[in-house]
Amino acid sequence: MKNPWVRSVVLILGTILAAAALGAGGLFYLISRLDVRAEIERAVENATGRELTIEGDVGVTFWPVLGLKAERASLANVAGGRAPALVTMEELDIGVEIAPLFQRDVVVRRLVLQKPQVALEVGADGQNNWTFAPQTPPPGPTPTPPPTSEAPPPQPQSRFSLREVRTIDGEVSFYDARGGVGWIVGDADLTTSIESLNTPVRLEGSVRYADRPIDLNVVIGAPRSAIAGHGSAAEIKLDSDLLQVEFTGAALGDGQFQGNLNASGPNLRELAAWTGTPIQGGYGLENFAVAGRIGVNAGEYAFSNATFTVDRIAGRGDFTLSQSRGKPYLSGRLELMDFDLNPYLPGQTPPPEVAETPAPTTEGVAAPAAAPPAEIAVVVAPARAIDVTAAPSETPIDFSGLRGVNADVELITHAVLVQRMRIDSARVSVVLNDGFLASTLQDVRLYGGSASGRMEIDARALAVKLVQELSLQNVDAQRFLSDAINLQTIEGRAELQFRLRTQGGTQSELLSGVDGRAHIEVVSGALRGVDLGGVSRTIRNALRGELIAPEARTPFNGFSATFAIADGVLASNNLSFNTPDLRITGVGVIDTPQRRLDMRLAPRSPRGGLVFPFSVRGPFDQLGYTSDIRDTALREITARVSQVQTAARADAEN
Repeated sequence: MKNPWVRSVVLILGTILAAAALGAGGLFYLISRLDVRAEIERAVENATGRELTIEGDVGVTFWPVLGLKAERASLANVAGGRAPALVTMEELDIGVEIAPLFQRDVVVRRLVLQKPQVALEVGADGQNNWTFAPQTPPPGPTPTPPPTSEAPPPQPQSRFSLREVRTIDGEVSFYDARGGVGWIVGDADLTTSIESLNTPVRLEGSVRYADRPIDLNVVIGAPRSAIAGHGSAAEIKLDSDLLQVEFTGAALGDGQFQGNLNASGPNLRELAAWTGTPIQGGYGLENFAVAGRIGVNAGEYAFSNATFTVDRIAGRGDFTLSQSRGKPYLSGRLELMDFDLNPYLPGQTPPPEVAETPAPTTEGVAAPAAAPPAEIAVVVAPARAIDVTAAPSETPIDFSGLRGVNADVELITHAVLVQRMRIDSARVSVVLNDGFLASTLQDVRLYGGSASGRMEIDARALAVKLVQELSLQNVDAQRFLSDAINLQTIEGRAELQFRLRTQGGTQSELLSGVDGRAHIEVVSGALRGVDLGGVSRTIRNALRGELIAPEARTPFNGFSATFAIADGVLASNNLSFNTPDLRITGVGVIDTPQRRLDMRLAPRSPRGGLVFPFSVRGPFDQLGYTSDIRDTALREITARVSQVQTAARADAEN
């Protein structure tokens, strides 16, 4: 070492290295003499007010960062909590940069949680378990500082930041005791960084729920406020194969959210099953989308000014989705645009595949304008409830879809197809409870007239019970009866009242079990397929073919009848036709299970005199016309009418 400055440098470096080694050795000695486990537990307990337990080893590293590793650690839950601990983890790894500590900056280079399990809870009193209450020192006399003429110099403010926070193979659960609802997600691999608890934080990664992966991207605007349970602005994006969600709004704490939502997916049925509330029976409910304002609280999702699409149904409204006894529960007010109801009715075939409906937009949360009434395309003609030209079906009808969802909604509809019938508009109140459906129809517009009434379907047992009370005014008789029961022989403007009850599991059983009462009045119309006046004038001779041909008609000023109904058989003793030339009275029995008609008609001229009475009897497709001057048919049919009326009265009393 001939060069003096080189020797000086070596000495200085040696001194520095020796001092560093001595300092490191002293630090190691001091730390080794401390009970690190107890110090960590005490610090966490003071900061959170919860007991921290470290069952495994605790280790300390010094290079390249000041590090701490603890194994099998747990943080206690609140008193009376459902889970024994708020957080448990197999390993906690913390690395703090040394240099910033001299400037009172805490820079955590890494915070890694191996297999953490987090149990979030909201108690029956609405209090959550993730809001901490730091411990405060016991009260005592406050020392008085000595007087001084100079103010103490300001102390530098410490800063805190996390360069990287990672959760590896974690599990997060949530339970809300107020509604008895909760969820669990696993395989939580998440990453974030926190510059400050007062600046926005982004959380990215993936979790697994019910064996399906979900990608997450969450932004919390005010982490400190969120941790304290006071809420924060939030942006949430979820992406899975069954659901895509974008939410912008606020997390209010205790699992509550408010803001704008845009959600969509390929199959609502699969989504409901995935979330634990499967929808049983029926068809449809596949492509869906919803956009609007949403409030989430205790497992309830309240939508306001929302637009939505399901399959080919579009609508808007204010409604709430929740759970009732483990089933989806829908309540609120909905307005539905033109749609086909048939794919969702019992006994119908699956709808054809259609192109996916584009998701609504939350931009301005604008509801779609009501479309003008339009013709609805029917790809496959649906079945009628009753078809008088065909034998009733013996195929069991699946009503299980009514047991899969509960609801209490008010519906406002535009054009709707129900089986073959078209309803132009309606206001309907629907209550559905574990398979029992009760609906009230108000302000229904159809076939140029109106309707009102109520309907009940009780599908809680294998033998389904139906009750229907309807009143229709000024409807087009031919169009309505043709679409409803495939009866095309009556023209005119009609008023109809029905009060029916039945039960069964097939169309045949339901039809043969109908009891109740029906009344019909038709004005300014015609009976197609037969000229009753011509038949009465020529009954003594062979009937001419043109009198019962399809083009034959019996014009009338009015037609009316009141029917008693028992076991699917309709009976009336006050049939009345008023034609320009005749007054025709009669009695009749319509046996729908046997598809047979027995009727006796007695035409009279308005000017007096008897026109030969005759009977119309036989199967629906083979009616025969014969004279009944001796009243043989009258006596037989009247006796049968009396039997049906007696049975109907007995059923009504029961």
